[in-house]
Amino acid sequence: MKSDPNAVWLVSPDVRSTHSEDGAVLLDIRRLCYSLNPVAARVWSTVEASPSGIDFPGLVEVMETHYKISHEQLESDITEYLAKLEEMGLVLHNGLVHGSRAAGARG
Repeated sequence: MKSDPNAVWLVSPDVRSTHSEDGAVLLDIRRLCYSLNPVAARVWSTVEASPSGIDFPGLVEVMETHYKISHEQLESDITEYLAKLEEMGLVLHNGLVHGSRAAGARG
């Protein structure tokens, strides 16, 4: 590509970046960005806050302190959210990475 001397370069409005001494990480929010509803976000933050992991009953117990729905509905919702997060490669089940679009995203 030949550079146009009159070109003005701008960062795309859909890109976010973070910098460190190792370089930078760029995120194109149009291509690889996940949005979670409030309940799924609470599931995510609970798992994220448990660096050694959290079992399903423990996760349900934490979630019960935040939501006043039936135990069965809560278990069903958490199961659904965990399955979706696992499919995307965003959480691991017993330390195993399953085939997913996100699992190989690091570059």
